[in-house]
Amino acid sequence: MDSTFFQCYKSFVLLFVVIYLPGLLFYPFFSEGFSSYFNYTEGVYLNSFILIFSFLFLTFISFYLVSKIPYTKVYYINSKLCLLIVFSVVLVYFLLSVNFSLNFTSSFRHKNRLSNAGGLVAVLFFLKPIIYFIVSLMLINILNGRGFGRKGKILLFLILISSILSLNSSLQFIIVPIIFIMIVSPGLMTKNFYDFNIKYLLTTILFIPLICIVVVFIGIGNKVGYDYLLSSEGLNYILNYGNTLFPRMSTSLFSSVILLNNTLNGVFYSSEVLDGIHATLLNRFSLILPIDNFDSSLINTVNRLNYLEVFRNHADRAGASPGIISSIFYTPFFPATFFIIPLYIACIFRALRVHMKNIRFNFLSVIIFPYLILNLFESPLNILYIADPVFILFFTVVFLGRFINVEEVFSK
Repeated sequence: MDSTFFQCYKSFVLLFVVIYLPGLLFYPFFSEGFSSYFNYTEGVYLNSFILIFSFLFLTFISFYLVSKIPYTKVYYINSKLCLLIVFSVVLVYFLLSVNFSLNFTSSFRHKNRLSNAGGLVAVLFFLKPIIYFIVSLMLINILNGRGFGRKGKILLFLILISSILSLNSSLQFIIVPIIFIMIVSPGLMTKNFYDFNIKYLLTTILFIPLICIVVVFIGIGNKVGYDYLLSSEGLNYILNYGNTLFPRMSTSLFSSVILLNNTLNGVFYSSEVLDGIHATLLNRFSLILPIDNFDSSLINTVNRLNYLEVFRNHADRAGASPGIISSIFYTPFFPATFFIIPLYIACIFRALRVHMKNIRFNFLSVIIFPYLILNLFESPLNILYIADPVFILFFTVVFLGRFINVEEVFSK
Protein backbone atom coordinates (compact mmCIF):
# COMPACT_ATOMS: atom_id res chain seq x y z
CA MET A 1 0.00 0.00 0.00
CA ASP A 2 1.51 3.36 -0.99
CA SER A 3 1.93 6.02 1.68
CA THR A 4 -0.81 8.30 0.34
CA PHE A 5 -3.39 5.51 0.30
CA PHE A 6 -2.32 4.59 3.83
CA GLN A 7 -2.97 8.22 4.78
CA CYS A 8 -6.51 7.75 3.43
CA TYR A 9 -6.93 4.69 5.63
CA LYS A 10 -5.77 6.62 8.71
CA SER A 11 -8.20 9.38 7.81
CA PHE A 12 -11.06 6.87 7.77
CA VAL A 13 -9.92 5.43 11.11
CA LEU A 14 -10.06 8.88 12.67
CA LEU A 15 -13.57 9.39 11.31
CA PHE A 16 -14.44 6.03 12.81
CA VAL A 17 -13.10 7.09 16.21
CA VAL A 18 -15.04 10.38 16.14
CA ILE A 19 -18.28 8.52 15.39
CA TYR A 20 -17.96 5.64 17.84
CA LEU A 21 -15.94 7.08 20.73
CA PRO A 22 -18.52 9.40 22.39
CA GLY A 23 -20.82 6.53 23.32
CA LEU A 24 -17.97 4.49 24.79
CA LEU A 25 -16.71 7.46 26.82
CA PHE A 26 -19.98 8.81 28.17
CA TYR A 27 -22.00 5.64 28.65
CA PRO A 28 -20.91 5.24 32.32
CA PHE A 29 -21.92 8.83 33.14
CA PHE A 30 -25.26 8.93 31.31
CA SER A 31 -26.35 5.30 31.47
CA GLU A 32 -29.89 6.33 32.43
CA GLY A 33 -30.19 8.44 29.28
CA PHE A 34 -28.79 5.62 27.12
CA SER A 35 -31.14 3.00 28.60
CA SER A 36 -34.20 5.20 28.06
CA TYR A 37 -33.12 6.13 24.53
CA PHE A 38 -32.05 2.75 23.11
CA ASN A 39 -33.71 -0.64 23.15
CA TYR A 40 -30.72 -2.15 24.92
CA THR A 41 -29.81 -2.72 28.57
CA GLU A 42 -26.87 -5.14 28.36
CA GLY A 43 -23.14 -4.33 28.51
CA VAL A 44 -21.77 -2.35 25.60
CA TYR A 45 -17.98 -2.59 25.85
CA LEU A 46 -16.95 -6.14 24.95
CA ASN A 47 -19.18 -6.34 21.86
CA SER A 48 -18.11 -2.85 20.80
CA PHE A 49 -14.40 -3.57 20.95
CA ILE A 50 -14.80 -6.87 19.11
CA LEU A 51 -16.77 -5.19 16.32
CA ILE A 52 -14.59 -2.11 16.01
CA PHE A 53 -11.21 -3.83 15.95
CA SER A 54 -12.45 -6.60 13.64
CA PHE A 55 -13.94 -4.06 11.26
CA LEU A 56 -10.84 -1.85 11.18
CA PHE A 57 -8.64 -4.89 10.55
CA LEU A 58 -10.82 -6.10 7.66
CA THR A 59 -10.89 -2.56 6.27
CA PHE A 60 -7.09 -2.41 6.37
CA ILE A 61 -6.91 -5.72 4.49
CA SER A 62 -9.37 -4.34 1.92
CA PHE A 63 -7.29 -1.18 1.47
CA TYR A 64 -4.20 -3.34 0.97
CA LEU A 65 -5.88 -5.58 -1.62
CA VAL A 66 -7.46 -2.70 -3.52
CA SER A 67 -4.13 -0.84 -3.58
CA LYS A 68 -2.65 -3.75 -5.57
CA ILE A 69 -5.08 -3.27 -8.46
CA PRO A 70 -3.22 -1.40 -11.25
CA TYR A 71 -4.46 2.07 -12.08
CA THR A 72 -5.70 2.53 -15.63
CA LYS A 73 -4.90 5.58 -17.71
CA VAL A 74 -7.37 8.41 -17.13
CA TYR A 75 -8.63 10.59 -19.96
CA TYR A 76 -9.69 13.87 -18.40
CA ILE A 77 -12.64 15.96 -19.51
CA ASN A 78 -11.58 19.27 -21.06
CA SER A 79 -10.81 21.53 -18.08
CA LYS A 80 -12.83 24.48 -19.42
CA LEU A 81 -15.86 22.28 -20.01
CA CYS A 82 -15.44 20.65 -16.60
CA LEU A 83 -15.18 24.04 -14.88
CA LEU A 84 -18.32 25.18 -16.70
CA ILE A 85 -20.20 22.06 -15.48
CA VAL A 86 -19.01 22.58 -11.90
CA PHE A 87 -19.92 26.27 -12.00
CA SER A 88 -23.38 25.41 -13.34
CA VAL A 89 -23.97 22.87 -10.54
CA VAL A 90 -22.81 25.35 -7.89
CA LEU A 91 -24.91 28.16 -9.35
CA VAL A 92 -28.03 25.97 -9.35
CA TYR A 93 -27.22 24.99 -5.76
CA PHE A 94 -26.92 28.68 -4.84
CA LEU A 95 -30.30 29.57 -6.40
CA LEU A 96 -31.98 26.59 -4.72
CA SER A 97 -30.45 27.64 -1.40
CA VAL A 98 -31.87 31.14 -1.79
CA ASN A 99 -35.29 29.60 -2.45
CA PHE A 100 -34.90 27.38 0.63
CA SER A 101 -33.98 30.31 2.89
CA LEU A 102 -37.01 32.29 1.71
CA ASN A 103 -39.51 29.50 2.30
CA PHE A 104 -38.14 27.35 5.11
CA THR A 105 -36.07 27.54 8.29
CA SER A 106 -33.16 25.53 9.65
CA SER A 107 -35.73 23.41 11.52
CA PHE A 108 -36.93 21.98 8.20
CA ARG A 109 -36.23 18.34 9.16
CA HIS A 110 -38.40 18.60 12.26
CA LYS A 111 -41.33 20.46 10.69
CA ASN A 112 -41.56 19.37 7.05
CA ARG A 113 -41.50 16.29 4.85
CA LEU A 114 -39.27 16.29 1.80
CA SER A 115 -41.98 14.79 -0.45
CA ASN A 116 -44.30 17.69 0.42
CA ALA A 117 -41.71 20.47 0.16
CA GLY A 118 -41.67 20.64 -3.62
CA GLY A 119 -39.30 19.67 -6.40
CA LEU A 120 -36.86 22.53 -5.83
CA VAL A 121 -36.11 21.44 -2.27
CA ALA A 122 -35.79 17.82 -3.38
CA VAL A 123 -33.17 18.84 -5.97
CA LEU A 124 -31.36 20.88 -3.30
CA PHE A 125 -31.11 17.82 -1.06
CA PHE A 126 -29.88 15.74 -4.00
CA LEU A 127 -27.21 18.31 -4.86
CA LYS A 128 -25.84 18.90 -1.35
CA PRO A 129 -23.72 15.70 -1.20
CA ILE A 130 -22.35 16.48 -4.68
CA ILE A 131 -21.35 19.95 -3.48
CA TYR A 132 -19.53 18.39 -0.55
CA PHE A 133 -17.67 16.14 -3.01
CA ILE A 134 -16.66 19.21 -5.04
CA VAL A 135 -15.30 20.76 -1.84
CA SER A 136 -13.38 17.55 -1.11
CA LEU A 137 -11.72 17.78 -4.56
CA MET A 138 -10.83 21.40 -3.84
CA LEU A 139 -9.31 20.27 -0.53
CA ILE A 140 -7.26 17.69 -2.44
CA ASN A 141 -6.06 20.51 -4.68
CA ILE A 142 -4.74 22.28 -1.56
CA LEU A 143 -3.12 19.10 -0.25
CA ASN A 144 -1.41 18.68 -3.64
CA GLY A 145 0.28 22.01 -3.02
CA ARG A 146 -1.83 24.07 -5.41
CA GLY A 147 -3.75 27.23 -4.68
CA PHE A 148 -6.98 28.60 -6.14
CA GLY A 149 -7.36 31.03 -8.96
CA ARG A 150 -10.04 33.72 -9.07
CA LYS A 151 -12.68 31.33 -10.41
CA GLY A 152 -11.87 28.71 -7.76
CA LYS A 153 -12.32 31.29 -5.00
CA ILE A 154 -15.63 32.43 -6.49
CA LEU A 155 -16.78 28.80 -6.46
CA LEU A 156 -15.88 28.44 -2.80
CA PHE A 157 -17.59 31.73 -1.90
CA LEU A 158 -20.81 30.68 -3.65
CA ILE A 159 -20.74 27.33 -1.84
CA LEU A 160 -20.12 29.12 1.48
CA ILE A 161 -23.13 31.43 1.08
CA SER A 162 -25.29 28.57 -0.20
CA SER A 163 -24.34 26.37 2.76
CA ILE A 164 -25.40 29.07 5.20
CA LEU A 165 -28.70 29.70 3.41
CA SER A 166 -29.61 25.99 3.18
CA LEU A 167 -28.46 24.99 6.67
CA ASN A 168 -30.93 22.46 8.15
CA SER A 169 -28.90 20.29 10.54
CA SER A 170 -26.17 20.82 13.10
CA LEU A 171 -23.56 18.74 11.25
CA GLN A 172 -24.04 20.83 8.12
CA PHE A 173 -22.72 23.87 9.96
CA ILE A 174 -19.22 22.34 10.00
CA ILE A 175 -18.86 22.97 6.25
CA VAL A 176 -19.03 26.73 6.91
CA PRO A 177 -15.74 27.09 8.86
CA ILE A 178 -14.11 24.52 6.57
CA ILE A 179 -14.80 26.61 3.46
CA PHE A 180 -13.89 29.80 5.31
CA ILE A 181 -10.45 28.36 6.14
CA MET A 182 -9.99 27.15 2.55
CA ILE A 183 -10.66 30.68 1.28
CA VAL A 184 -8.82 32.74 3.88
CA SER A 185 -5.97 30.50 5.02
CA PRO A 186 -5.67 27.27 2.98
CA GLY A 187 -2.15 26.75 4.34
CA LEU A 188 -3.70 25.58 7.61
CA MET A 189 -4.68 22.38 5.80
CA THR A 190 -1.07 21.50 5.02
CA LYS A 191 0.95 22.88 7.93
CA ASN A 192 2.73 20.30 10.04
CA PHE A 193 2.32 20.54 13.80
CA TYR A 194 5.89 21.77 14.25
CA ASP A 195 5.30 24.60 11.77
CA PHE A 196 2.55 26.12 13.90
CA ASN A 197 3.40 29.27 15.81
CA ILE A 198 1.63 30.52 18.93
CA LYS A 199 -0.90 32.48 16.85
CA TYR A 200 -2.03 29.42 14.89
CA LEU A 201 -2.04 27.25 18.01
CA LEU A 202 -4.21 29.66 20.04
CA THR A 203 -6.56 30.13 17.09
CA THR A 204 -7.00 26.36 16.81
CA ILE A 205 -7.54 25.90 20.55
CA LEU A 206 -10.29 28.54 20.53
CA PHE A 207 -11.73 27.65 17.12
CA ILE A 208 -12.52 23.95 17.61
CA PRO A 209 -14.51 24.32 20.90
CA LEU A 210 -16.40 27.24 19.36
CA ILE A 211 -17.43 25.09 16.39
CA CYS A 212 -18.55 22.30 18.75
CA ILE A 213 -20.66 24.77 20.77
CA VAL A 214 -22.33 26.14 17.63
CA VAL A 215 -23.01 22.63 16.31
CA VAL A 216 -24.69 21.63 19.59
CA PHE A 217 -26.59 24.94 19.73
CA ILE A 218 -27.98 24.48 16.22
CA GLY A 219 -28.86 20.86 16.89
CA ILE A 220 -30.82 21.69 20.04
CA GLY A 221 -32.36 24.86 18.57
CA ASN A 222 -33.70 23.00 15.54
CA LYS A 223 -35.35 20.50 17.84
CA VAL A 224 -36.89 22.67 20.60
CA GLY A 225 -36.93 26.13 18.97
CA TYR A 226 -34.48 29.00 19.37
CA ASP A 227 -36.87 31.23 21.34
CA TYR A 228 -37.18 28.56 24.02
CA LEU A 229 -33.47 27.77 23.86
CA LEU A 230 -32.50 31.38 24.60
CA SER A 231 -34.83 31.61 27.61
CA SER A 232 -33.98 30.71 31.22
CA GLU A 233 -35.82 27.38 30.79
CA GLY A 234 -33.74 26.72 27.70
CA LEU A 235 -30.53 27.25 29.68
CA ASN A 236 -31.61 24.62 32.20
CA TYR A 237 -32.50 22.34 29.31
CA ILE A 238 -28.97 22.68 27.91
CA LEU A 239 -27.39 21.99 31.30
CA ASN A 240 -29.40 18.76 31.56
CA TYR A 241 -29.00 17.84 27.92
CA GLY A 242 -26.28 15.23 28.41
CA ASN A 243 -28.80 12.40 28.80
CA THR A 244 -30.12 13.26 25.33
CA LEU A 245 -27.04 14.63 23.56
CA PHE A 246 -24.64 11.73 24.08
CA PRO A 247 -27.15 9.02 23.20
CA ARG A 248 -28.00 10.95 20.02
CA MET A 249 -24.30 11.03 19.15
CA SER A 250 -24.05 7.27 19.73
CA THR A 251 -26.67 5.93 17.32
CA SER A 252 -24.06 4.21 15.12
CA LEU A 253 -22.40 2.56 18.12
CA PHE A 254 -25.60 1.23 19.67
CA SER A 255 -27.01 0.20 16.30
CA SER A 256 -24.00 -2.06 15.76
CA VAL A 257 -24.08 -3.50 19.29
CA ILE A 258 -27.83 -4.18 19.19
CA LEU A 259 -27.69 -5.77 15.75
CA LEU A 260 -24.77 -7.97 16.75
CA ASN A 261 -26.74 -9.10 19.80
CA ASN A 262 -29.81 -9.80 17.63
CA THR A 263 -27.71 -11.74 15.11
CA LEU A 264 -26.21 -13.88 17.86
CA ASN A 265 -29.81 -14.64 18.90
CA GLY A 266 -30.68 -15.80 15.38
CA VAL A 267 -32.36 -12.63 14.06
CA PHE A 268 -31.42 -11.76 10.46
CA TYR A 269 -32.67 -8.98 8.19
CA SER A 270 -31.91 -9.92 4.58
CA SER A 271 -35.49 -10.69 3.52
CA GLU A 272 -36.89 -7.53 5.16
CA VAL A 273 -34.19 -5.39 3.60
CA LEU A 274 -34.68 -6.86 0.11
CA ASP A 275 -38.45 -6.36 0.32
CA GLY A 276 -37.96 -2.80 1.53
CA ILE A 277 -35.47 -1.95 -1.20
CA HIS A 278 -37.80 -3.35 -3.88
CA ALA A 279 -40.83 -1.44 -2.57
CA THR A 280 -38.95 1.83 -2.05
CA LEU A 281 -37.23 1.61 -5.42
CA LEU A 282 -40.51 1.20 -7.28
CA ASN A 283 -42.15 3.93 -5.23
CA ARG A 284 -39.38 6.44 -5.91
CA PHE A 285 -39.26 5.67 -9.62
CA SER A 286 -42.98 6.36 -9.79
CA LEU A 287 -42.09 10.01 -9.09
CA ILE A 288 -39.82 10.09 -12.13
CA LEU A 289 -41.66 7.84 -14.57
CA PRO A 290 -45.25 8.50 -15.76
CA ILE A 291 -46.70 6.04 -13.25
CA ASP A 292 -49.48 7.26 -10.98
CA ASN A 293 -48.95 4.97 -8.02
CA PHE A 294 -46.66 6.96 -5.70
CA ASP A 295 -47.45 6.25 -2.06
CA SER A 296 -46.37 9.18 0.11
CA SER A 297 -47.09 7.18 3.27
CA LEU A 298 -44.57 4.43 2.41
CA ILE A 299 -41.47 4.42 4.59
CA ASN A 300 -39.94 0.99 4.16
CA THR A 301 -36.24 1.83 4.21
CA VAL A 302 -33.19 0.50 6.02
CA ASN A 303 -33.08 3.70 8.07
CA ARG A 304 -36.65 3.10 9.24
CA LEU A 305 -35.94 -0.54 10.05
CA ASN A 306 -32.86 0.46 12.01
CA TYR A 307 -34.86 3.07 13.92
CA LEU A 308 -37.50 0.53 14.92
CA GLU A 309 -34.88 -2.03 15.99
CA VAL A 310 -32.60 0.28 17.93
CA PHE A 311 -34.72 2.96 19.59
CA ARG A 312 -37.00 2.40 22.56
CA ASN A 313 -39.62 5.01 21.57
CA HIS A 314 -40.90 5.40 18.02
CA ALA A 315 -42.24 8.36 16.06
CA ASP A 316 -44.57 7.73 13.13
CA ARG A 317 -42.17 8.57 10.30
CA ALA A 318 -38.68 8.80 11.81
CA GLY A 319 -35.59 6.94 10.68
CA ALA A 320 -31.96 6.60 11.76
CA SER A 321 -28.91 5.92 9.61
CA PRO A 322 -27.42 2.62 10.78
CA GLY A 323 -23.79 3.62 10.31
CA ILE A 324 -21.02 1.74 8.57
CA ILE A 325 -20.72 -1.27 10.94
CA SER A 326 -24.46 -1.84 11.32
CA SER A 327 -24.80 -1.90 7.55
CA ILE A 328 -22.95 -5.22 7.63
CA PHE A 329 -25.94 -6.83 9.35
CA TYR A 330 -28.53 -5.29 7.02
CA THR A 331 -26.75 -5.92 3.72
CA PRO A 332 -27.95 -9.06 1.90
CA PHE A 333 -25.54 -12.02 1.73
CA PHE A 334 -24.56 -11.75 5.39
CA PRO A 335 -21.97 -12.75 6.70
CA ALA A 336 -20.07 -12.12 3.43
CA THR A 337 -20.84 -8.47 4.08
CA PHE A 338 -18.06 -8.42 6.69
CA PHE A 339 -15.85 -8.23 3.59
CA ILE A 340 -18.20 -6.43 1.17
CA ILE A 341 -18.59 -3.26 3.25
CA PRO A 342 -14.82 -2.83 3.89
CA LEU A 343 -14.22 -3.29 0.15
CA TYR A 344 -16.89 -0.65 -0.52
CA ILE A 345 -14.96 1.79 1.69
CA ALA A 346 -11.61 0.96 0.09
CA CYS A 347 -13.03 1.50 -3.42
CA ILE A 348 -14.32 4.96 -2.46
CA PHE A 349 -10.94 6.06 -1.14
CA ARG A 350 -9.15 4.52 -4.12
CA ALA A 351 -11.31 6.67 -6.42
CA LEU A 352 -10.25 9.75 -4.44
CA ARG A 353 -6.61 8.60 -4.38
CA VAL A 354 -6.54 9.04 -8.17
CA HIS A 355 -6.53 12.82 -7.65
CA MET A 356 -3.76 12.86 -5.03
CA LYS A 357 -0.03 13.23 -5.31
CA ASN A 358 2.19 11.94 -2.50
CA ILE A 359 0.47 13.97 0.18
CA ARG A 360 0.32 13.78 3.96
CA PHE A 361 -2.72 14.95 5.87
CA ASN A 362 -2.13 17.21 8.85
CA PHE A 363 -4.28 17.09 11.99
CA LEU A 364 -6.90 19.42 10.45
CA SER A 365 -7.25 17.98 6.96
CA VAL A 366 -7.26 14.39 8.23
CA ILE A 367 -10.50 15.19 10.08
CA ILE A 368 -12.09 17.36 7.37
CA PHE A 369 -11.49 15.05 4.42
CA PRO A 370 -13.68 12.10 5.53
CA TYR A 371 -16.36 14.48 6.86
CA LEU A 372 -16.88 15.78 3.32
CA ILE A 373 -17.83 12.29 2.10
CA LEU A 374 -19.59 11.23 5.31
CA ASN A 375 -22.86 10.63 3.43
CA LEU A 376 -21.31 7.54 1.82
CA PHE A 377 -20.70 5.90 5.20
CA GLU A 378 -23.88 6.65 7.15
CA SER A 379 -26.10 4.26 5.19
CA PRO A 380 -24.27 2.51 2.31
CA LEU A 381 -27.34 0.47 1.37
CA ASN A 382 -28.98 3.67 0.12
CA ILE A 383 -26.98 3.27 -3.10
CA LEU A 384 -29.34 0.39 -3.96
CA TYR A 385 -32.33 2.77 -4.10
CA ILE A 386 -30.83 4.38 -7.25
CA ALA A 387 -33.09 7.46 -6.97
CA ASP A 388 -31.23 8.55 -3.85
CA PRO A 389 -28.58 11.22 -3.08
CA VAL A 390 -26.20 8.54 -1.77
CA PHE A 391 -26.31 6.61 -5.06
CA ILE A 392 -25.71 9.79 -7.05
CA LEU A 393 -22.81 10.69 -4.78
CA PHE A 394 -21.29 7.20 -4.99
CA PHE A 395 -21.57 7.13 -8.78
CA THR A 396 -20.05 10.62 -9.02
CA VAL A 397 -17.14 9.87 -6.66
CA VAL A 398 -16.22 6.42 -7.98
CA PHE A 399 -16.97 6.78 -11.70
CA LEU A 400 -17.50 10.37 -12.89
CA GLY A 401 -15.04 12.07 -10.55
CA ARG A 402 -12.02 10.29 -12.01
CA PHE A 403 -12.39 12.30 -15.25
CA ILE A 404 -11.83 15.63 -13.45
CA ASN A 405 -8.32 17.07 -13.59
CA VAL A 406 -8.39 18.70 -10.15
CA GLU A 407 -5.35 20.92 -10.63
CA GLU A 408 -6.43 22.17 -14.06
CA VAL A 409 -10.01 22.91 -12.99
CA PHE A 410 -9.68 24.46 -9.54
CA SER A 411 -6.41 26.36 -9.95
CA LYS A 412 -7.94 28.68 -12.56
